[in-house]
Amino acid sequence: MLCEKCKKKAASVHITQFINGVKKEQHLCEECARGEKFNFEFPKIPFYNLNELLGAFLNQPLAAGGQDIEVGCPNCKKSYNAIAKQGRVGCSECYHHFSAYLEPALRKIHGADLHRGKIPKQMGASLRLSRELEDLKLKLRLAVEKEEYEKAAEIRDRIRELEKKVAKGGQN
Repeated sequence: MLCEKCKKKAASVHITQFINGVKKEQHLCEECARGEKFNFEFPKIPFYNLNELLGAFLNQPLAAGGQDIEVGCPNCKKSYNAIAKQGRVGCSECYHHFSAYLEPALRKIHGADLHRGKIPKQMGASLRLSRELEDLKLKLRLAVEKEEYEKAAEIRDRIRELEKKVAKGGQN
């Protein structure tokens, strides 16, 4: 495949961006890619535990396709490769800047993109039940997608029990 810019050299840099839900791909040679300025903006993903982040990195390739990512954080200039090797981000902006690469690690650690933490006892049973229902509905959807119908039936029954409990005001 030839570079889309100079149309002379082989494209060795492949960039995929999703802008407003539309996929845009660029295929450039190394020289043309160096001349481009790329603005990487990723959705914010909360992260709470650097030890978990390190553990996730040890089990993840550095980047998709095994290619190194040398683009640095705009705030501290630390590269993703350095973060992956050290297991530490350079600043809080790194979480936002590299969120597309950190997201798979989050899913692996938490089973979701969002870490919600524990619920204080004084918050009451109704909030706990609501969260448990949300989690069970997600598990049900995943079980159906994986065609694990027996597991899905068990989860469905548990959801029905909890919904009855919620309808009664969180009491048995």
